[in-house]
Amino acid sequence: MKYLQLLFTLILSTSLFSQDNKLKTYLDCRCDENFIKQETSFLEYVRDQDLADIVIFIRDDRNPTGSRSFEITIDGNNEYEGMTSSSMAVAYSNDTSSIARVKLLNKYKLALVPFLDKANYDLDLGVNSNYDEIEEYNDKWKNWVFELSGSYNGDKEESRKTNRYDIEFEIDKLTEDWRIGMELKRNETNRKFFSDDNEYKSTRKTTSFNGRVVRSISDHFSAGVFFGAYQNTYENIDFNRYLAPAIEYSFYPYKDVLSKEITLSYRIGAGKRNYIEKTIYGFKKQSLASQALSLNIRFRQKWGNISSNLDATQFLNDGSKKRFSWRSNLDIRVFEGLAVRLSGNVNLIREQYSQAAGNTSIEDLLLQQRQIATDYRTGFSVGLSYTFGSIYNSIINTRL
Repeated sequence: MKYLQLLFTLILSTSLFSQDNKLKTYLDCRCDENFIKQETSFLEYVRDQDLADIVIFIRDDRNPTGSRSFEITIDGNNEYEGMTSSSMAVAYSNDTSSIARVKLLNKYKLALVPFLDKANYDLDLGVNSNYDEIEEYNDKWKNWVFELSGSYNGDKEESRKTNRYDIEFEIDKLTEDWRIGMELKRNETNRKFFSDDNEYKSTRKTTSFNGRVVRSISDHFSAGVFFGAYQNTYENIDFNRYLAPAIEYSFYPYKDVLSKEITLSYRIGAGKRNYIEKTIYGFKKQSLASQALSLNIRFRQKWGNISSNLDATQFLNDGSKKRFSWRSNLDIRVFEGLAVRLSGNVNLIREQYSQAAGNTSIEDLLLQQRQIATDYRTGFSVGLSYTFGSIYNSIINTRL
């Protein structure tokens, strides 16, 4: 086993052969779970610790010097009861997120060796697997996952009082061929402000149901349909329902999405709206059709990260009513400890169909109780950092 672990340390790779059942694994970490799971497809990941053969916790800590330490602990369940394994991965201050996650993955694989050996996995220096030919684990839920959550927040002092609650119910199913998701949300925020004998109130309510059904067509194409309904008092929407089919093309194969991604999608749809107050165009009810084109760019490489989104929407009822949005984040390591960070967003707004008619009161403006007319919205930030000195500091010290 020591010789085998030494090989893993040097080669940092795993391949599996002649295994009847994958190890059922529960993973709890604050890391790039999608990347970890994609690169360890020889494991069967489950969502409940009681269902797992092995339970993996990855705990991380950021040191004052900027380095990040990951402690990997693996404990066995069922027939692996009593077995344990651990490892430590360190990402230094000038490592990009891409380098950090590869370091974590390598130590993660090393910590798995005792369990893979007991499970009679055939370990080799190459990265190959015959699991494409093996029937998937029998899941009685058929990949469906349900989640119900809620929260309440209260904040009070002498001059103001705030109450907020959120409720959410989510249903998801994810397979190689299908991506299905539906969510129902309800949130309400009530604020009161006190000044002398005056009391000012602000109430915002949102209820929404959104769903999508997406089908994989090939390594580069997918198609789907989006649907839903919502109410939003801030946007003067009493009830809106919509249906929109869409198609997407990926310039890179979808399997590369974690490291590089360029996608172009087109969506066309129709909906009906009921407004709370009559709009600036004189509508209390309205039927609308629209089309949207979206370009999404994201790279996560050793030199840094880039993400950018371009969205253009046009209403078919009136071609002059449209919106253009651009959002971008850039995080580049220039050399060694020098990094540049840029972010910006631009929104050109020419389609505020739901804007309520009439003058906006000073209370509405200050309390942000209703949407205010605008033709644009922008934001920009820039940052520069330089780290120097010793890069070898993997000590964890959380004292005071």
